[in-house]
Amino acid sequence: VKFLFKHPKYTLTGWGVLLMLCIGGLMLIKTSVNMADYFKKDNPTRIAEDVMQKKFGGSLPVFVVFEGDMQSPEVLKMMISTEHFMKEDPNIEITQSVADLIEQMNDAMGEGKKIPDDKAKIEQLWFLLDGQEVMPQLVNNDLTKGIIQSKFASVDSKELEVFTAKMNRFIEDNPNEHCKIELTGMPSVYVKLNSSLINSQYNSLLIAIIMVVLIVGLILRSASKGIFAAIPVVATIIVLFGFMGITGIPLDIATVLVASIALGIGIDYSIHVITGFNKHLISHGDAEKAIEETILLSGKAVIINVISVSAGFLVLLFSQIVPLQNFGLLVAISMFGSGFGALTLLPVILILVNRKRKIIANNH
Repeated sequence: VKFLFKHPKYTLTGWGVLLMLCIGGLMLIKTSVNMADYFKKDNPTRIAEDVMQKKFGGSLPVFVVFEGDMQSPEVLKMMISTEHFMKEDPNIEITQSVADLIEQMNDAMGEGKKIPDDKAKIEQLWFLLDGQEVMPQLVNNDLTKGIIQSKFASVDSKELEVFTAKMNRFIEDNPNEHCKIELTGMPSVYVKLNSSLINSQYNSLLIAIIMVVLIVGLILRSASKGIFAAIPVVATIIVLFGFMGITGIPLDIATVLVASIALGIGIDYSIHVITGFNKHLISHGDAEKAIEETILLSGKAVIINVISVSAGFLVLLFSQIVPLQNFGLLVAISMFGSGFGALTLLPVILILVNRKRKIIANNH
């Protein structure tokens, strides 16, 4: 406590250095929507998924849906062109469509491995294919919709984004009056989920911070104190995300919840300190004495609460699900950060603000 009074700038400098390091870590944060990562590396499910990726071209299904006349030469040729473009991506090894079967059947008839230009010829080849088990997987009964099906060998979010962006651009750059084309499958789902994770994190965090500042400001009847109360928690959230980036903990459906929880729980510590400070300041009229008594009294309650809440969440470290392990660890870190910030950073801010007010009052 005495150190805070004598060297408040040292405390601010220490927090400043820590925050700068963690801001650098923010740039390293990755998102993860791969459900295989939810299991430990020695888990049978994770091992099986790794084998699928390395030996069998992955397990993420990719589909390109074509809507049009499936016996049209133009539609089938467009399907072949799309397959060739898909195979340019290193994560796509094999593609399959009804157009491939038509090419193979045409080749078997001695006409070469190509799509015939005559629709009547295609109808004849189609008659030979009709009834095969694979046909219902590739085209619907009334021959108005067909698909290209494949598997994507990677679950890396960047590679998924690159692939879906390239495919969507290819579809836009190659309009076809004979058919409508749409990319679907798990890569598209994962990319949208990945994007929603980031957007929901930004939006929920921004709304939560604004609401906390407004509510605390109204309760304490001071807008400035509402802002002061949020500072330690916001600093903790920056440290939290920096830690995630530096240690490689990804932002997923579990860890995306941590920041809002940290804000909701951590703000209690700031309210304890500010409320205690206001009470003792009225009693003594001396800011430094008020801070000292606040830390000695409320500090114990804050520390006990930090330890008990953190211990409860650290139990999740024994979970078999990796995101739950990360969630428990990050909530515990945020509790320690919020408590430490409320007992060091917030008192320093209150001391410096009151000293400045005294100087201004004396000058007047």
